[in-house]
Amino acid sequence: MLSARNIAALGFMTFAMYLGAGNLIFPPFLGYQAGDNFLSGMMGFLLTGVGLPAIALVIVAWVRGSDNLTAALPKPLATSFWVMLFIVIGPAFIIPRTITVAYQFSLAPFMGDAGLIPFSIAFCAIAILFSLYPGKLVDTLGKWLTPVLLTILGVMAVTALLSPSGYVTESTGAYVKGAMAEGLTQGYMTMDALGSIGFGWVIFRAIEGMGVKEPKAIAKYTLIAALMYSSAMALVYLSLAYIGVTSADLGLNFANGGEILTAFTNHHFGMFGTLLLGVVLVLACLTTAIGVTTAGSEFYSRTFKPVTYRKSVIVILVLSGIIANVGLSQLLKVTLPVVVALHPIAIALLLIAPLRHQLSQNMVLATLAVALVFGCIDATHILEAMPAHIDQVLETNLPLYHYYAGWILPTVMTLVVGLVMHRATAGRRTLAKEC
Repeated sequence: MLSARNIAALGFMTFAMYLGAGNLIFPPFLGYQAGDNFLSGMMGFLLTGVGLPAIALVIVAWVRGSDNLTAALPKPLATSFWVMLFIVIGPAFIIPRTITVAYQFSLAPFMGDAGLIPFSIAFCAIAILFSLYPGKLVDTLGKWLTPVLLTILGVMAVTALLSPSGYVTESTGAYVKGAMAEGLTQGYMTMDALGSIGFGWVIFRAIEGMGVKEPKAIAKYTLIAALMYSSAMALVYLSLAYIGVTSADLGLNFANGGEILTAFTNHHFGMFGTLLLGVVLVLACLTTAIGVTTAGSEFYSRTFKPVTYRKSVIVILVLSGIIANVGLSQLLKVTLPVVVALHPIAIALLLIAPLRHQLSQNMVLATLAVALVFGCIDATHILEAMPAHIDQVLETNLPLYHYYAGWILPTVMTLVVGLVMHRATAGRRTLAKEC
């Protein structure tokens, strides 16, 4: 049995791995746009932006580990999926972005572009030091970094509640008539479900490191961590969105949530506010980078014998630092479509995993193939690269295409067909035995 303190630390660690800079920057902008439709917009956002990742963690616990999500696949295909996942959410996408965003909101206002290289070196060195000791990750994130981060966010939330920065604005854009639907779309677009299946490797290892070895107990504590993460993240999102809702007196025509948070902290705390926001965003980026690095290194060291955990940590973060300085914008053009296309495959695996014993391998592969094909269609739509005449046809005939989720219905239908075929085959076998 884990103590209450260790359970709390586990929950804080889980929360910290998800809370990246994007999670801090987007909710204020949602609140700013949703205005008087703030509650319905946030309800939709929380369902997909928090609920979907939490459900993913629950399924990971149910199947007893992230690696079991791909148990129904041929081993080469399963390994290829995990390698691609950890590349795109690691050095090819997430970690370089955490470095550049952390710098943008901390030292960039004072140093311009000149300080990015030394900042990257310091950031990666700190992340390496924390990531090299996965057994202490609960202490690092759950008992130190996260409480500091939550304390600062708590100060900002209380300030917003006691001293709003302006009146509640009217909703704009898609939030005028379809606030909840737009919130659902934007929550889905956080793509934190990808993080859930990756972070499952870390959470299971952390629980084992606290002396829990029995699979059912590990699953139980993973469920508790998921509940704590979702509760804390929902509160943070609501608080940050409220800052956006009441930002009318801070300025007009904000382009993103970062500008809103900067204006808010400057308004209430002056120069100290700029430093405060910088600390929050650097800590958020650092915890995410540590979580992603640890998850990837756990996978590589378990899967490939020549690869050690230590070497993997160093390679991932050194490569991330280099990419952040020399080729991030070009790389994002390549990796963003891959991330968007991987998301439906990841969710399809989450749907398949609890049912894998009721599906033939051919139907598992067929379901994933459908998710991939329609996921690529959605990726093309998101990137605004779909030819106009095809876009119009899909908008009319493919359900949920407008919400960048056109893959859902074809994938679910394929999965259902597979289940029906399995049961029909099982029924014929039973009948043949009775005869």
